[in-house]
Amino acid sequence: MNKLNTNNISIIEKARNLSEVDDSYPLEAKIPNNIMFEVTNMCNLKCKMCYNKYMKRKRGFMQFDLYKKIIDQVHELKIENLALYTTGESFLHPQIFNFIEYAKQKDINYIYITTNGQTLNDKKIEKIFKSGLDSIKFSIDAGNKDKYEFLKPGADWEKLIRVIKRIRKIRDKYKYKLKIFASFIVMKDNFKDLINYNRIFNDLIDETVFTLIINQGSQVNTNNSYPEYFKSIINDSILPKKQWTPCSFLWNRFVVTYEGYLTICCMDFENQLIYGDLNKESLKDCWNNEKMKKFRKIHKFKEFKKLKMCSDCDSIKRNKKAIDIINKELLQYQ
Repeated sequence: MNKLNTNNISIIEKARNLSEVDDSYPLEAKIPNNIMFEVTNMCNLKCKMCYNKYMKRKRGFMQFDLYKKIIDQVHELKIENLALYTTGESFLHPQIFNFIEYAKQKDINYIYITTNGQTLNDKKIEKIFKSGLDSIKFSIDAGNKDKYEFLKPGADWEKLIRVIKRIRKIRDKYKYKLKIFASFIVMKDNFKDLINYNRIFNDLIDETVFTLIINQGSQVNTNNSYPEYFKSIINDSILPKKQWTPCSFLWNRFVVTYEGYLTICCMDFENQLIYGDLNKESLKDCWNNEKMKKFRKIHKFKEFKKLKMCSDCDSIKRNKKAIDIINKELLQYQ
């Protein structure tokens, strides 16, 4: 397993390193160095660009005993990177800080969370620092109150800014190592907000990840959501089906649902792509089981139509170089 010191590098570089895979796409893969936990699929917002609000699957929280059982295996496998989020808002979980603390007790090197920040208050902010969380990333996606609250029904713009300012102030005053990141999903509704976003958040956020809106595994219709400025590049980026690329997630990370299932995708809102059950099996035994190898085979041989979520997924059908051109252009707003 390649060891990466992910604590002191750019979040974009970190994501790129963790996404690297053997381009021969072997059916049997080495144990990955990253694991993601859906600690809950509940969310307090109904964001325009997210499938969560349509989810039919039962809502719930991961049980702490199950989590500890899996983290013990993570420790044994020497997995260094732990994400405590996928489809829901992690800070809704009543034991989220116990989750972070237990993982730190097990010497997990890098623990990170993406959040909308709306459930945070002074007490929770204090616990963020005490728990040992390595980085927090705020999903912001706007540069003004009206646009933010339009894109994220249920959210409060003033609260978001207040929370981020509070975390930044404490971090800087007491020299905590917590990294403060943000994400901005670019679409036609917020493209003109980029300059104002930078003006407001440049001194509060260590780094922002700008990305184009995606269809979340063929689950969200994004056809009329792209900024006019990038439309020609986006249209040209769609590859012929024979050139679609296998999804790296099948080789570079575990994704655990709150029920304890293993899925191949962090956007598997409806548990359509399950290959293991950690209530009964181990991470190691599941990683190269027959079901997972079948999923890998489908991707390796580009039979994506066999999997509904993968059949039109933006992550596999777009020319990576064209998307890199767009993402580099978006970095000017950093």
